Amino acid sequence: LSGRLEAGTASLYGLRATIEQRADGTRNLDDLMGGAKPKPAAPQAPSGPAAGSTPQFELGGIELVDAEVVYRDDRSHHTLTVSKLNLRTGRLATRASTPVDFSASIAATEPPSNIDLSLKATADIDLVEHAFAVRGLDARARGHSGADQFDLALQAPEVSFSRDKISVAKIAADLELQSPALPAKSLRMKLDGSVSVDSRAQDVAAQLAAHLDETNATMRADVHGFSAPRIGFDVNVDRLNLDRYLPAAAPAKAGASGQPGTKTRTATATKAEDPKVDLSALQSLDLLGEVRIGALQVHNLKIEKMKIAVKAAGGHLDAAPLSANLYQGALSGSARVDANTNRVAAKLALNDIAIEPLVKDLTGTDLIEGRGGVKLDVMTAGATVGAMRHALDGSASLGLHDGAIHGINIAQKLRDVKAVLSGGAAQSGMADDTQKTDFSELTATFAINNGVATNNDLLATSPLLRVNGAGTIDIGAGALDYTVQASVVPGAGSDLASLRGVTVPVHLSGPFASLSYRLDWNSLARQAAKTKAGEELKKLLGGKLKQGAQSPDQNLNDALKGLLGK
Repeated sequence: LSGRLEAGTASLYGLRATIEQRADGTRNLDDLMGGAKPKPAAPQAPSGPAAGSTPQFELGGIELVDAEVVYRDDRSHHTLTVSKLNLRTGRLATRASTPVDFSASIAATEPPSNIDLSLKATADIDLVEHAFAVRGLDARARGHSGADQFDLALQAPEVSFSRDKISVAKIAADLELQSPALPAKSLRMKLDGSVSVDSRAQDVAAQLAAHLDETNATMRADVHGFSAPRIGFDVNVDRLNLDRYLPAAAPAKAGASGQPGTKTRTATATKAEDPKVDLSALQSLDLLGEVRIGALQVHNLKIEKMKIAVKAAGGHLDAAPLSANLYQGALSGSARVDANTNRVAAKLALNDIAIEPLVKDLTGTDLIEGRGGVKLDVMTAGATVGAMRHALDGSASLGLHDGAIHGINIAQKLRDVKAVLSGGAAQSGMADDTQKTDFSELTATFAINNGVATNNDLLATSPLLRVNGAGTIDIGAGALDYTVQASVVPGAGSDLASLRGVTVPVHLSGPFASLSYRLDWNSLARQAAKTKAGEELKKLLGGKLKQGAQSPDQNLNDALKGLLGK
């Protein structure tokens, strides 16, 4: 009658409970929870303490020892077991400060998991003021989920709760993860910060600092509205190597014919090899903020001083403007992701970059060197990474100076006709990174369709040569099918004078990692027989030409072949 309840410690030992979700949708607890509900009694005048006052109580504590609860779902054939469940508290009252000690083990069948949980803290209870606080929180979760092993520790000096607000003035988390899916096989992250939640205003504010392996980052985030949250953020990262955490890209495969640019191309990689691209999370995202990264590595591409303004709304994510320094030059542009159609588009300009280290980091090979600019205007769509590579459309342009094309030295081949003819009418071989063809200027434009970039206007000039080129680059397959036409320019050295006016076709083909070339010296002989260069070559070859031959170009080619025996 006084409105005050007093009791000793409430103890429960060895509880065992099973909750079963049957295949027909019913549960084994339905009969305990069903039945007709009694008609509500008519309200009565309050007795005891005045209406609206807080009931007074005092309990010696709660003690739950070695409990076990099993949840079994017969529809999915999954089982979740909470065992070794222990909870001990001190004195509980209308106003009290009590220690709390909790521990449990959780086991699941899908994915196979086993997790040990523990928590210790002091709980401050004030039911009169409707306030609650947790001091000295020390929580830990460790175990495995699938093939991943983890250990998570969480500390907070104080967490306070009121009618409408939750405040964590300081929180510290420490995570260790070992996973065979990570290229580095493990990671270590520490997190410090503060978080506040106002449920009445529907606002969340957070200030966080993170240390992830070699990365230090700070973040500010504000969330307004819970049903359709609007998120503002600001992120600053000193350095981040995403290659430590992203799965390695599968090597590109050429078409069934083994040659790039053919119509028969490898089908999209198997699901295990070709990651899905799921952009559905962006459809309801309302986001506005900025990201700054001092040094970034992703897929071996190295970027510095990256700054991105990010906006997301209506299923579109825009990164504009986007700027960065890379490979001794600068990047500027914008990008858009459309989650409604799974499309990605980008307009980028690279200015005054060193092309050789850029191409080497992207492809793993030394294809070209020089300085200059690259412009890209591309878009793609698809459900997987491979599908997006093969659906790439758009345009690109390239302008370089003071560089070289690696793999073949055309000028040297022309200087030493006898040596390069050692394979017969056509000289072929594997591209050699130590050989290169220098250029003063190089320009080219590309039309990209279905993952294949087509070029018809490559022009490279040097004091010795003029090189025109045309062909295709299969981006999806990572392969090249390209022909360059090299000719000696007027004023070249006397060692090349005999080939002035003659164009030498050089065919480059194969995967980026193992390009091969083919020099067509039959074409050289046919051209030489019909030009002044033919007369010079006849003088060079002298008596090796047959008298009275019916075909001048064949006669010249046979004479060139005759050099093979020398």
